[in-house]
Amino acid sequence: MDKTLSAIIAGGGLGGLATAAALAQRGWDVTVYERQPALRAAGSGIYIWENGLRVLEALGACDDAVRDAFHGRFFEQRDHRGEIIESAPIAAGRRLITVKRSQLLDALRDACLRTGVKVVTSAEIIGATPRGELRFANGDAARADLAVGVDGIWSRVRQALGLEMYHQQTEEGALRTVIDSRPGDIPPQDAGKYIENWNGMRRLLITPINAQQIYLALTCTENDRAARDTNIDKALWSAAFPQWAHLIDRIGSEVSWGVYSIIKCSAWSAGRTVILGDAAHAQPPNLGQGGGMAMQNGLALAVALEGVSRAEQIPAALEAWEARERPLVDHCQKWSTLYGEVAFLPDDVRTATIRGAMGNPWVSEQIFRAANHAPTGTTGN
Repeated sequence: MDKTLSAIIAGGGLGGLATAAALAQRGWDVTVYERQPALRAAGSGIYIWENGLRVLEALGACDDAVRDAFHGRFFEQRDHRGEIIESAPIAAGRRLITVKRSQLLDALRDACLRTGVKVVTSAEIIGATPRGELRFANGDAARADLAVGVDGIWSRVRQALGLEMYHQQTEEGALRTVIDSRPGDIPPQDAGKYIENWNGMRRLLITPINAQQIYLALTCTENDRAARDTNIDKALWSAAFPQWAHLIDRIGSEVSWGVYSIIKCSAWSAGRTVILGDAAHAQPPNLGQGGGMAMQNGLALAVALEGVSRAEQIPAALEAWEARERPLVDHCQKWSTLYGEVAFLPDDVRTATIRGAMGNPWVSEQIFRAANHAPTGTTGN
């Protein structure tokens, strides 16, 4: 490049830090603005499939991100009787690990700091312009060759650019927490499994994240007031999933609740300002790809800008990036949303539907297309 190009990024979450590291590794001068007083991960645990692990390897963050992580061998679904609906092995060569979100965020932060990324906290973004400009709540503004909005489902960058087509919040949401694990929590025959339990419109996902902790996601509809209370009604949830009452009883006070969002945009960029992650394409977490899509699109964005030497070349590069990456993101969003619809089926109908669908090779290929994808900028692509 003739000169060092500059980028400013709104949002210090997974997607923002992955984008920052990828750009900085390619010679960009990068500053990340985070509205919170410190970089902090929202949520408890996170699934990282093969595509996400490849991105982390490309960014030099994988070793730190997966240290002591749980490597699952099966993803299993069970019905309201506790009987197995489907027990799908993780395919050879298609890794899946689970970790605390904070561990993944720290790994990406350290990758950023190693490449000279500057992080500014307590900086609230309230707007943006197509000129590569971010505007702050205190009246200040920052301008660079490129501005990136990775500022979540309520993105002020997206709103300011007028890119939103619709933002739908789903009927379902989840209570998320992490508990300490104890010997005997998981029976020997269930070792190495992620287990999703269904009962009516409630479900319980059991996800070990290391040798000491288990991530629990308790899903229900927003109007299920008793079930969605963050002061967990342990008797209610234990009655729904009695075989896991010993885990439910251990839930403490650190519980978060949130419904899911589905966001579609007319475009992912305007001028020299771009959006990605939940700001551009939020989806329910049913395929475990929200973080993966954000990280891989951040890396792909940096790759798409590798041949750019002048600011005026950036808009065309952004359009080419979106044209390449959006079909897979749209596919993943569609199938993640579709998966969530089975929650509203009667128990026996749901069981038959899941068995029939997951046993069909075509359906399985659709569901795991993102996980099996070799992201732009990684080995093999």
